Amino acid sequence: MTVGEALKQLRSQLGLTQEQMAAGIISESYYSKVERDLHVIDAKSLIMILKVHDIDMSNFFNILRHQNISDKDKEYDLRAQIVVAQNRKDLKALDKIASKIYNNGFQPSFDLQRRLENAYVWITHSNEHVSPQIKRGVKNQIMTKKWGTQTYYLLSQSIIMFDIDTAYQLADKAFRSYEEKHFNNIYILIFVANLAINFLNCCYHYHGKREYIDRALDFLRNSLPKNDAIGINNILGTYYEALFNDDKKTTQMIIKILDKSGYLSLIEDTLEN
Repeated sequence: MTVGEALKQLRSQLGLTQEQMAAGIISESYYSKVERDLHVIDAKSLIMILKVHDIDMSNFFNILRHQNISDKDKEYDLRAQIVVAQNRKDLKALDKIASKIYNNGFQPSFDLQRRLENAYVWITHSNEHVSPQIKRGVKNQIMTKKWGTQTYYLLSQSIIMFDIDTAYQLADKAFRSYEEKHFNNIYILIFVANLAINFLNCCYHYHGKREYIDRALDFLRNSLPKNDAIGINNILGTYYEALFNDDKKTTQMIIKILDKSGYLSLIEDTLEN
């Protein structure tokens, strides 16, 4: 399967037009030609499109590798369904997926179970239902592996599963590793920047200590290089800083900018109250 075919498949699952899928990152006409394999999309634009639609990058590349879904590859289809349900904040759809996973004699992998529980957390912003086994398994994976693309990605997506003190310990460990090694890898840069923003989101929902908030903000400001690939993360960092400082003027300004730019979904869970 080509990149264009995979994008078209996910766009169809998300119920988006080509213009909506392109999200202003590339033109609609150019995107249309990408889907038809007439144009090649650069890595930066592809990552930005996947990110704005909350599409799991590992799921996307799995789709590229598995064109025909057999019984063995059923997990890849379920992963895509989880992404769509999470993106739409559709708990009923997620419940149906859970039923497919646990009630049909299917033997799900740990990774699929993690993705399912993670989706519930992102929709409800409550980690109370996450099983201790899943939390323990994710933490073990992070603590026993070297810091790299997969580790940063896993933690960035799973940080919200943990209580705020554990989340801080893991995030701080990840930040320290990045500060010590200065990875020259665009994917690691994106994932660690996502981690900082997602951790700030944890602090918002789980009432993180001010020192936790300041650590993440300082990391975004002073430890990461200036790079267009994480420009949106810096804007979101400014938003969270203003939010925690009760700076309503700045938060309203950024809300208007994100809304006009089509990125309001990135912070909409902080607008509910």
